[in-house]
Amino acid sequence: MWISRIALRNFKSYQNQVFEFPQPARGRNLVLVGGINGYGKTTLLEAVYVGLYGEEAVSHRALDRAGLHARGYGHFLETAFYKHALRNGDDRMEVSIEITRPEKGRLRITRKWFFNSSGKYDSQRLVIETQGAGSSTWTGRPEVMLPALLSSYAVPPWLAPFFFFDGEKIAVLADEDRTRWILSGLENLLGVVLVRELREKLAEYSTAKLRQAGGVDEERVSELGEQLTQKTARRDELAEALHELQTEFQRGGEQRERLTRQLRDLAQGSDARTVADVVEASARAEQDEDHYRTQLRKMMSTALPLQLVRRQLHDALTEALEQEDTLSSWEHFRDEQQPRWQKFHDTFFNSAWIAGVCHLPGARDSLERTLAEAWESLYSPRPSGCADFHWHRYLQTNERRKLADMRQRIRVSGSALRTLAIKLDEAIHERWRLQQERIRLEGADGTDRSAEAEQLSTMLTSIQLRLEELRGLIDVKDNELIALNADISQLSATYERERKKLVEGHPERIAAQRAERVVAMIDDLLPALFELKLRALSDATTRLFRRLHHKDQVARIEIQNDGKAVLFSHEGSEIHLPKSSGESQLFVLSLVGALAEVTGYNVPLIVDTPLARLSETHCKNLLDYWTEDGTRQVILLAQDKEIGAIEFARLGKHVAKSYLLQHAQMGHGVGRTEAVADRYFAGTA
Repeated sequence: MWISRIALRNFKSYQNQVFEFPQPARGRNLVLVGGINGYGKTTLLEAVYVGLYGEEAVSHRALDRAGLHARGYGHFLETAFYKHALRNGDDRMEVSIEITRPEKGRLRITRKWFFNSSGKYDSQRLVIETQGAGSSTWTGRPEVMLPALLSSYAVPPWLAPFFFFDGEKIAVLADEDRTRWILSGLENLLGVVLVRELREKLAEYSTAKLRQAGGVDEERVSELGEQLTQKTARRDELAEALHELQTEFQRGGEQRERLTRQLRDLAQGSDARTVADVVEASARAEQDEDHYRTQLRKMMSTALPLQLVRRQLHDALTEALEQEDTLSSWEHFRDEQQPRWQKFHDTFFNSAWIAGVCHLPGARDSLERTLAEAWESLYSPRPSGCADFHWHRYLQTNERRKLADMRQRIRVSGSALRTLAIKLDEAIHERWRLQQERIRLEGADGTDRSAEAEQLSTMLTSIQLRLEELRGLIDVKDNELIALNADISQLSATYERERKKLVEGHPERIAAQRAERVVAMIDDLLPALFELKLRALSDATTRLFRRLHHKDQVARIEIQNDGKAVLFSHEGSEIHLPKSSGESQLFVLSLVGALAEVTGYNVPLIVDTPLARLSETHCKNLLDYWTEDGTRQVILLAQDKEIGAIEFARLGKHVAKSYLLQHAQMGHGVGRTEAVADRYFAGTA
């Protein structure tokens, strides 16, 4: 598939613009849209999102995860509406996107938004049309078909950020929360989100059936369900607050980088390289400090408290669980024999001779006791090491296994804690030392720019203080979220167990039992699906990263079950890439490519600012990778410093179409962008 046409009307700086892209063929799969900052490159990426997905681009946070920002759907539309449109007598903004699949035909999605005389968003209209392969007739489709058509012709909104994104900003987002970002990407691309939605709907269906049937345990299940709902709602609120803090932290980090670059530019002259080196070393020291602090906090908040429990108690728990397992096996054997007891008892007393003996006074009671004692001797005495009572009934078989695994994971040595604490102390000291050195070097050339440097330093210090404050708030929220997730996990296990007991206790609830079986199947399926794909994802990410990176320092990248990505050297030691560096961006781009490769999605790639932070070698490697598949459309929204005349000449044989964005001021601070076809920074395509 490929995006064949994008038409914009009154969308930000585009008053009336059409982009047309040919089918990738004969090795020409690259589309270059060139423009300097502020000329409308990011606007084109936003238009793709809002045109295809409308309000879902905001509600699914597709814009945020693509490195873009939106405070709300209505607010986004009002800021996007071309400021001179109303003055020109036009109250409509419009985006139309056509997607072509040779075997299916074409899909055209047109969204029209209408505004009142004050420029406030009023209403919208969605037009969906399809055109069969070989046909020239467009056929209107109802709005309810849009999700299915997007899945068939393109991708749903929750997958879009892994194909349409800002190359520079998405690396920062992933760097702040790489584990959760990777896990989210894998879950979305494997369809886990939809399967989980199905699971929840089945669970709700089963619960509804239970309520209809009634039962003595219904109140208990309902109470647990309400508690679970309340805690889940609180978790969502907490996650939303954490997301806002992380977004502010990301923006503060971007501002800090901008001010740092300005300070570095002021240090022109003999000490320029020294100042740049100090700034770069400070960034590395800060990353090390954050890493060691996070590792120490996680160790002290999860493994250490459990590790402090006396070993005798751990051993006692293990012994008690083993004895209870023996008791369960013995009880299971005894219960299996119970149906035979009744048959044996009835056969014995139905004997004519025994019936005659039973007429004697007290004979029946004596025979009953003797027969019962003889039967009990079949499974008595209890086996050795058998518990007298089940003290831990709340633990199911799989939970007992998880408990044993957890006891292995929480082992923490004193040397590991000391090593982390020492490394953290060293990183803090190193960052402080570099800060002092930078202060000493700023303005060392003696020029009259010292006042400007001092102002920038003050702003940088203020931002740094706010970032440290945000980091503390993020840690607090993150810890609260971890604790709440643990509560929800435990409560959910109890709720599911009680609900299943309720279902099993009433055979007439067949529908609920069937739904429970499907839920159980999904619970078994998802971990198996992850295990199946994680190794392939690790291999693909390693291969792509080693191909794109010019250094040979990373031997393997391993994606773990929790989504954490661990980079290993050839010696087997873990590697930490510098924060906000080109290596981090290469890692994210490698992961995006690996996710698409492993899950089999052949979707066009749209990347805004694709090469800004990369070295010349990295740029060449990445461009070679993007052009090797001549059938996959790659749209790059680039500045002249990323893909200039030399790169354009080298890529000429791969370029299917190019546009150069030109900008003109229309007055009152409003500009208009025009895209000139078959032009680029280097000249005519």
